Amino acid sequence: MLSSQDVGRLRQAVLLGLARQPLTVPAALQQLIAAASPERDAVLTVLALAGQQQRFQRLPLEQAALVLPEAAKHLHGDARPIIPEPARRALLRLANGVEKVSADAVLSAAVRRVVRSGFRLHPFDLPRLIGHIKGDARCLGLGERAYLSLAENSSAAESPGLLQAEITRDNWTTFQKAHRVAFLRDQRRRLPAEARKLLDDVFKSEPAALRGDLLAALEIGLGSDDLPWLESVATDRAESVRAIASGLVASVPGTPAFTARLAEAARCFARGTVSGILSRIGLASTSAVFKPPSNAAGTERSAVLAKLFDGFSVAEIAATAGLAAADVIAALPPDEEAVYAAFAKRAVRDGDNTTMMQLAGARLAIAGTTYWPARVLAWLADNLTAPVAAESGNTLLSSAALQTALRRFEEADTPASLKNDGTLVWTAAVLPRGLLPSFIAMIAPLPPAATRNARDFADLVLALESNPIQQR
Repeated sequence: MLSSQDVGRLRQAVLLGLARQPLTVPAALQQLIAAASPERDAVLTVLALAGQQQRFQRLPLEQAALVLPEAAKHLHGDARPIIPEPARRALLRLANGVEKVSADAVLSAAVRRVVRSGFRLHPFDLPRLIGHIKGDARCLGLGERAYLSLAENSSAAESPGLLQAEITRDNWTTFQKAHRVAFLRDQRRRLPAEARKLLDDVFKSEPAALRGDLLAALEIGLGSDDLPWLESVATDRAESVRAIASGLVASVPGTPAFTARLAEAARCFARGTVSGILSRIGLASTSAVFKPPSNAAGTERSAVLAKLFDGFSVAEIAATAGLAAADVIAALPPDEEAVYAAFAKRAVRDGDNTTMMQLAGARLAIAGTTYWPARVLAWLADNLTAPVAAESGNTLLSSAALQTALRRFEEADTPASLKNDGTLVWTAAVLPRGLLPSFIAMIAPLPPAATRNARDFADLVLALESNPIQQR
């Protein structure tokens, strides 16, 4: 039996060459070689015997105990049931067929429907989907965050928050920025003062960019109680944080600056008055009209209006102007993007689905002349906290914008004209489950190339919400 030292010397002799380092017969083999008959070359005999020993020798492996990464335990310990198989197949079809330019947005919308239904993605599908959804905190439950921790080699992936079952007041600082901002916004909607205290406890220890994003979350539920703290933050060492704090101070309801700006913005809306015979016989139009302030003119018009209406809701403007919310939206000219964007931003901030639908309805009424309806529907799908109500869904299905899109596909006669601009898949993304069979029937006569993504999205939702929850 050759020792490890003997084998090492033999290997060294072979590597260097026998002329430079002659091979000596190990003591353990000397008797065997001497007794060999007929007499053989000692070197070849030693090498043959050493090779045979290594061939049959089974060296004990010094194995360390298998250490399972903590993230892997959380990945498979996610308590949510795995997405049902029919829904899983529809989701994968959608992922394989959706246009690259809109893949992130469409797949994030699809996964949000999965999450809202109480399911989680199948672990086998995470490598295919995670790149599209990792930027949307609403798509990332415990299993998805644990997979990110395993798959990404970055400091963010090692964050303890990735392995927490849910974000709470005790662990919120361990999560990534998107999760922290979303959590703080949610807390502001519930307990504004407690959320401000939560931020105050960690504010000074955060980097400037994160301080600014977290501070901006306080725009929800602003009140006079926030003023002292905001005024103290307005002296922050970072200019970007000071600017956000100053903007929040000016947006606190009841302050002179807020009241004056609200009054000026409300004066842009008024009921139209017509003199003459129509007025005397009661046939004059009394619909609201929009008239911007005199300083909103020329190239500065958009910037002036954006600053004037920033942070105001449709309801606040309507109440101050003595109008209904619907009158304010109807009075907006089709090209008044700055005011529309301000109202849309506030509706998203408040989670006001009703106002979002009213704003989208006004834009869909003129879609096709100013811009494609896909843009409006994609905005709805990204920001609504739930599918549209049945009444709103029926209005969407009968809208001129959708009917125009359907006719365009019916009349298409070239591959280029069959390319879906997203109108159909985004329609499926915002509709409630009850209206999806009607929508599928509407698009059934169209060429499959134009409707494939929309059908896959509809099949996903139908499978999610009509199949019993099963762990697979």
